[in-house]
Amino acid sequence: MRLGIVGAGASGLFAAMEAAKAGLHVSVFEKNPKVGRKILATGNGRCNITNRTISASNYHSQKPSFTNATLSRFSSAKCVEYFREIGLEVVEGENGRLYPMNQQSSSVVDMLVHECKRLGVAFFVQSEVSHIEKVGHQFSLHVNNEKKLFDFCLIATGGLAMPTLGSSESGYKFATFFGHKLILTHPSLVQLVCDDKAIKELSGVKIEGSIEVFVDGKSRKCALGDILFTSYGISGSAVLEVSREVAHALTCKEKTFVMLDLIPHFSKDQLESLLQKRLQYAVDKSLTFWLEGLVNKKLAPFIVSLAGLKHILKASALEIKEIKKLALTLKSIKLHVEGTKGFGSAEVTAGGVDVSDIDPQTFESKIVKNLYFTGEVLDVDGDCGGYNLHFAWGSGYIAGNEIGKRKK
Repeated sequence: MRLGIVGAGASGLFAAMEAAKAGLHVSVFEKNPKVGRKILATGNGRCNITNRTISASNYHSQKPSFTNATLSRFSSAKCVEYFREIGLEVVEGENGRLYPMNQQSSSVVDMLVHECKRLGVAFFVQSEVSHIEKVGHQFSLHVNNEKKLFDFCLIATGGLAMPTLGSSESGYKFATFFGHKLILTHPSLVQLVCDDKAIKELSGVKIEGSIEVFVDGKSRKCALGDILFTSYGISGSAVLEVSREVAHALTCKEKTFVMLDLIPHFSKDQLESLLQKRLQYAVDKSLTFWLEGLVNKKLAPFIVSLAGLKHILKASALEIKEIKKLALTLKSIKLHVEGTKGFGSAEVTAGGVDVSDIDPQTFESKIVKNLYFTGEVLDVDGDCGGYNLHFAWGSGYIAGNEIGKRKK
C-alpha cells in the first residue's frame, strides 16, 4: 500500500514516520528545496516543540471540541517521549514551553528526517503537487508534469502564514476540489498596525503591560505580557496573544480598538495614591523627568501629552485632578487598529478546511475515503507557546497511525 503526503512540514513528517512504521510505502512531496523550513523558524530558531500545560482551551476553531481527541492520544508528555525516542532531549523554558536541549530547531528537523529515512520514507523536494484527483480507488498526484498513484493521500500543506517559507493556498484548493468547505482565513499571532502617529516616536520601547481588545464597543480579550512599540504600531507576546480577535474583527469589517494598561499591577486608585506620594520627590523636577521614575523616558512626554498636561512644567504644580488624569492615562491608552502585518509576519493561519467534515479520531475526510488532512491547513489554530506545533505533530501522528492500521 502506498501513501502520498503533500507537504514536508511538522504534521507531514510525523504522519510519514507513523505510516512507514506500519509498513506502508510513503512518499513525501515538498515544493521547497528543503523540508521543515517553517519548523526551523519557530521559537526564534529554538523550536518551541510543545507546552507542558497544554489543553483544549489553547485552541480555536469553529468546532472547539475537535482537538479533544488529539490531546487525549497525543499529550505533551507523549510528545516529549516521542522526541526522546528519536534522539532529541527536551528542556522546559518559560511558561511551560518545551524546547530541544541544544536550543536548535535545525536538530529537530534533522532527527525527524533521519528517522523517516531510516523507516524507508522517500522524499521528493522541489516537487510541487499541482493537482490531485481520484482515479478509481486511488489518488493521482500531478507532480512536476508527472502523475503518481497512491492508495492514500494526506494533505499537510500548511496555511497562508510565512509565505517566504513556501506557504500557499494549495491545500485549500485541493480541499475545495474534493468538496470540502473552508472557514474564512485570517492571520493570527501577528503584530498590529495602529494609525496613531505619536506611536512612531515610541519605537523600540518595550514594557510589561496588559492589552484589551474591544470590538464594536465590547471587550473581547485581554492579555498580560510584553508590549513592544514599533514604527508601525505594536508587537510583543501580549499583542500576539490577542491578535487573533483583532484580525477576525477587521476581516469582518467590525470597529476595533485596543486599550493598553502600562501599570497593570496597580489599580487606578492604587496608582493615584502612588503618584500622590511621589510628589514629595518632585522638587525642581519637570513633569516628564518626574514620570521617568515610573515609566520609560520615551513614554513620559507621550503620557503627559495624552493626558493634556503639556502646560504643566513642574511636577510639584500637580493638583489632585491632574494626578487622576495621569493615572487614568497610564491605565487606559486607546489605540485604533487599522490592520495587522498580514500573513507575511503572522506565525499561524486562523481558519482553513472546515473540520466538521474531518473525523477527529483519524483525520480522514468524511467526504472522500482515504483522503486525510493534518496540521495548519485545518480550521484549528493555537495560542502562542508551542501549541500550534503540538497540534501539527499530534494530527500527523494520529493520521499516520490510523492509515497504518488500514494497510492490507
